[in-house]
Amino acid sequence: MLLASLLIIFMLLLVLGVPIAFSMLLSALAAVLLDGSFSSLLFIAQRMLYSIDSMSLLAVPLFIFAGELMGSGGITRRIMHFCNSLVGHVKGGMCHVSILACMIFAGVSGSSNADTAAVASITVPTMRKEGYDDDVAVSCVAAGGTIGPIIPPSTTLLIYATITGDSPGRLLMAGLLPGILFGLSLMVVSSIYARKRNYPTRTRSSLREVGSSFLQAIPALLAPAIILAGISSGVFTATESGAIAALYGLIVGICYRELNWKEVIRALKNTAMSTGSIMFIIAAAAPFGWVLTRARFPDMLIGFITSISSSLAGTTIVIIAIMLLVGLFMEGMAAMMILVPVLQPLMVGMGYDPIQFGILFLLCISIGAITPPVGICLFTACGVTNTPISRIGKTVYIFALGMLIATLIQAFFPPLTTLVPNLLLGPA
Repeated sequence: MLLASLLIIFMLLLVLGVPIAFSMLLSALAAVLLDGSFSSLLFIAQRMLYSIDSMSLLAVPLFIFAGELMGSGGITRRIMHFCNSLVGHVKGGMCHVSILACMIFAGVSGSSNADTAAVASITVPTMRKEGYDDDVAVSCVAAGGTIGPIIPPSTTLLIYATITGDSPGRLLMAGLLPGILFGLSLMVVSSIYARKRNYPTRTRSSLREVGSSFLQAIPALLAPAIILAGISSGVFTATESGAIAALYGLIVGICYRELNWKEVIRALKNTAMSTGSIMFIIAAAAPFGWVLTRARFPDMLIGFITSISSSLAGTTIVIIAIMLLVGLFMEGMAAMMILVPVLQPLMVGMGYDPIQFGILFLLCISIGAITPPVGICLFTACGVTNTPISRIGKTVYIFALGMLIATLIQAFFPPLTTLVPNLLLGPA
């Protein structure tokens, strides 16, 4: 009765268009009231408060603020110029420029939305002028934007660490190679479309032009390097690295003379809104997850998975399918708060590396970020570029297929995830 009422009310609220955080909170509250076995509702507020009472979460607004500062301080334009000098001459060059820019900007912002919006606003209008179709241009940038939370720094992985208790530093470093693999898979898909539709190339840049654009982009390229070097050397923790990133973003903006007090205040406002949204999702998911646990949903889900397959490889495939399915209908942060406490212990108990599973989960929900009906990165790219979603068609699913292949490689090739953290921090 408790589980049925929770899920029915939750799905009804989603169908009515209620935001995911409110849907989780209201359905948990309604299910508890209908159940009638609870003497007090005070525990709901307590669960919400306890879920966000974590030092690791302090890094979330700091990383968001750092990304806002560097986005306002001229970093985005310089990144685009550098990427164009490197890959603009390749067939369908602007697609490759967009994806490479997303990969570099991921090391600055750590946010899929910020990554998508920043790159889409610059590259999609240019691609339209050069004859690229809307479905490829928008799908390419939306898919590239999902790399934002994978390549360090990543606010999503920091939140994941607070859920599981895994090392934030190891998780951040583990995302580097899978993030690059994601980008390469998208470039392969872009190349196929570029040849099939005969997209144009640009003039190859000279070595001098490449060198000049590289010097201008150095501050952006140094951002993730400083964070990883500081964490691996023990100079500062993963949480403290958020403050370092914010200070670095402020210094870069001042040095470029493109950051004024008006931009700083705008960055603070955007940071406050983004942080509030993230924290409310985390807080709302806590009572929802508690009611699921009380209704024995974790046991039911684990029983379902193990009834299909008892091997580690088979279980991995089943869990990937579940995560992809949930990602179609639920925002990634909410899905993580609900599923990770259930699925992570199961996989780790079967011998799967906990850090590898963290990255695997992130890759799966990243695919959901470009696939309707939720597809937050896809809708962001369409909104920024004034592109109707109807123009995208099946193209976005072809890019999602490329991402899925990269995800399967990561799922069954542990060194891709563990190599960097083991080299920098030593074996776990």
